[in-house]
Amino acid sequence: MRYLKIYEDFKKNNQEGSLITADDVMKCIQAGGVLYATIIKEFADNDPIEPLKPVSIDDDGLVTIEYDGNEYEVSLKNIESIEY
Repeated sequence: MRYLKIYEDFKKNNQEGSLITADDVMKCIQAGGVLYATIIKEFADNDPIEPLKPVSIDDDGLVTIEYDGNEYEVSLKNIESIEY
């Protein structure tokens, strides 16, 4: 079954040639949105369909996320999608 997101803004990585940028992550943080990532540094049991709350982004493209009260880092290239 497919679901249609209504009245929500979201962006997928590599969708129609577009990539998720640092500006997209900043918009997500400001809007209180979530992101989905395939690989989280120092967290091997990551579920890619689990929403992650972004906290900040560094100049080198590392996004700090909060998950279960702990902070981890995600590389910008490992982010699959963002929901604002």
